[in-house]
Order: sequence, then structure tokens, then C-alpha cells
Amino acid sequence: MVKKLLFILISTLYIYSCTTTDYVINVKVEDAALNGTTVFLKERINREWNTIDSAVISNQTFEFKGIADTAKIAYLTYEFPEKNLVRQEFVLENAKITVNIDSTGFMVFSGSKQNVLLQNYQNDKNVVYTAEEKNYLAQKDSTVSKEQKVSLEKEMEDLYAQEVKIDKSYATTNINTLVGNHIFMNSFYGMTVSEKESVISLMNDDTRNIKRISEIVADVETEKKVAVGQLYTDFKLPALEGDSLSISDLVGKSDYLLIDFWASWCGPCIRSLPDLTELYNKYKGTRFQILGVSLDEDKNAWVGAIQSHNLSWKHVSDLKGWKSKGSRTYAVNSIPSTVLINKEGKIIGRNLSLSEIENFLTKKDSTKELN
Repeated sequence: MVKKLLFILISTLYIYSCTTTDYVINVKVEDAALNGTTVFLKERINREWNTIDSAVISNQTFEFKGIADTAKIAYLTYEFPEKNLVRQEFVLENAKITVNIDSTGFMVFSGSKQNVLLQNYQNDKNVVYTAEEKNYLAQKDSTVSKEQKVSLEKEMEDLYAQEVKIDKSYATTNINTLVGNHIFMNSFYGMTVSEKESVISLMNDDTRNIKRISEIVADVETEKKVAVGQLYTDFKLPALEGDSLSISDLVGKSDYLLIDFWASWCGPCIRSLPDLTELYNKYKGTRFQILGVSLDEDKNAWVGAIQSHNLSWKHVSDLKGWKSKGSRTYAVNSIPSTVLINKEGKIIGRNLSLSEIENFLTKKDSTKELN
């Protein structure tokens, strides 16, 4: 009887050990210069980064081991060279996952169905990202003519459209999966209201009940109220000078008012400032004004950026970051983000390129838009 009980116990332990798995992430690195670099395994919760583990690259390889309580999106991240952040997402789940980091820093994940799906998505996006980087560098070339720059801007718009097409395709096809949810939550801001609604219509209850997705669904309803063709919605925030300032204080004082949502910590925002300043200086006055709405939380960082970049237009911020009253009123989930309002208070454009904004500014009659 004792032998029988012992046999049952050993059998139970054997079955348990065979069905309880962990994750093993084996990584190979092509660039020997990365040896000695610390790589972090991280996850992001409520916009906060949490470190799960770390490892040092040695002999062009490293490994992570552990147990995932549930499959989730995680990130491998490192800096090389110093302060040059490299980060890529993957599905952390109890499986054997292999990764290859090529000489450009791009990571290729394999080892599970969800990681293959996410990798295919990243491969498609990386082709567009590479083209966008090439375009951006070309635009910054001082020898580029104005005509060439306009052509490059149009090309960049087409590349952005390609991004959205890829995002929508993967999100639509896989919306009720971990990867599909992740793609939608990180790309919805580039979609139109109707495109977002078409994806949302395919969601099951489990997907709709994800906290971030439920917030996005609510934002879509807000966005309809401040879409192109609608009258502006007012808000009032503390101004740089100390007094509060509202949109209604500015609408009608010039032919066009551009609301620019930005932050000192936003790289793309900062890179856009020289061209935005040039546009402002060219048309400022009764023709054109800008209201900068910062999503900063640190007042010194906000004021410092305004001063260091000589931003002479009006600025407001409640220093509440993504919870800013301004960003919530206009359903802003990524920056830089802009809203163009005409003299009559009608929203005539959202997230327009500078050349598209200038096309409005060169019109003689601001009452003819959207008629």
C-alpha cells in the first residue's frame, strides 16, 4: 500500500513537472561591440516602465529565464551607444523564445504563434520606418530646395498612410488576440474615427472590457464632438504668464488659430518647432496665431523648453500630463497633435502638415473652408 501511494505521488509530481513550464529567452547578437551592454526585460503598466529582469551581453549572447503568470506584452531594451535607446516588444509567455539582434539593432523574435504574428507586423512596419528616417534626413538637408521639400513632405504623408494601413490590417484581423489588442492600443491615434469604429465593432466583450480599450472607445465618442467640420469646444487653462487663457479668448482675433499639443519631453514635438516657428513668424498677427498646450508635468521643463526654443506664441498648461484638460477635451492620445480653427470657430483640420496649414493661410477668404 505504501509503495502504491509512493508511486502515485511520484507520478503526480512527474505529470505536474511536465505540464508546468517556464519561459526561456535565448538571444544572439550580431554586433560584437554590444558585449558588456546591459539588456533589460521590461513591461509597461499605466504608462510606467517596470523592470522584470536584466542581463549582460557576453560572447554575443545572453538569456532570460522565468515563469510568466500570463501571456503579456514585454520589451527588450538597451542603450547603444550611450543614451541611444533601442526597444522592441514581444510576447512574454511560457515558451522557448529565440531572438536575433542584427547589426542595426532590429530584433527578430520566434518560438510561439503570437510572437511570429507580432514579428510579421514589426517587419512590415520596419520597412516603413526605414523609409521615414531616410525622408526625415533628406528634409533636413540644407541643400534641398523648397519644391523638393514639399515633395518630401508629400512622400512622408504617404508613408504615414502606409503605417495606418498596416496597423488597421493587423488590428482588424487579430483584434480579439493579445497581439491584436496591443497593435490597436498603440496605433489607434493614427486612424480616423470611422476606421477606429470599424475595428471596435469587431471586438468581443473581453476585449472591450480591457481598461485601456474602454478608454479609447470613450475617446472616440469625444473625438466626434471635435472632429473636422464641428465648432470648437472651449477649455481654459493656466497661461505661462500666470493668468488663465481659454480658446474663446483667441478665436476670432485672427483668421486662423492653431492649437498645438506638445511637451518638452516629446522628441518629435521638439524637432517640429523650428519649422513651426518659421511658419508662425511668416504669418503671425491677424492672419495666424498659435496656442501651445503642453502635456508637461514639470513646470521648469515646460518653461525651459519655451525659452530655449524661443517660442513666442501663447502657452498654457495645467501640468497634468496626459490627464490635461486640454488633451482630454480634444481626445489627444499622441503628440505632436494639432487642431486648426478658422475665424468663425469651425475646426477645419486636425494633424495637418505644415504645407497643408500654409495652404489655408494663403487663401484670401477663410469662410470658404468645408462649404
